[in-house]
Amino acid sequence: MYYLSVYLHILSAVFWIGGMLFTIAVLVPASRDRLLVEKRGAFFKLIGEKFSRISWILFLVLIITGITNLTSRGIPVNSLLDSAFWQGSFGSRLFIKLHLFAAVLVLSGIHDFYAGPKAARLMDKDESASKTHLFRKITSWIGRINFVLGLVILYYAIRLTRG
Repeated sequence: MYYLSVYLHILSAVFWIGGMLFTIAVLVPASRDRLLVEKRGAFFKLIGEKFSRISWILFLVLIITGITNLTSRGIPVNSLLDSAFWQGSFGSRLFIKLHLFAAVLVLSGIHDFYAGPKAARLMDKDESASKTHLFRKITSWIGRINFVLGLVILYYAIRLTRG
């Protein structure tokens, strides 16, 4: 059970981080093509909705498999309530990883349910408006920050298992 849980945890993280990398490296540059000038907002709305649904499922899988991984390694859930656990090297690394993940969840919620959809609507309405530019910048920066946080979480995941 432990290996299956670790496998699903890693696969979910790879899919989520890979999806963000694909967005940064392929989708955003492709959106600047002449073919999408008139429908750039609709393009981002479609892609955003699909990736958002997948991301939130992946977040749920990461939470479930993360708990399973801890308990399978012999760390009881009630030890998470003990301050001594968080002072050790494993606990302090897990503390950082969990707080970074919480930040990702908050930023993803803002991006996926407010700023992203609003930016997409504004892009189709009036792409040159200052409000459109503002929301595009906000969503772009949230996405970048989430990508960097994902990479830092990956670093702490490696530190958890490799010391």
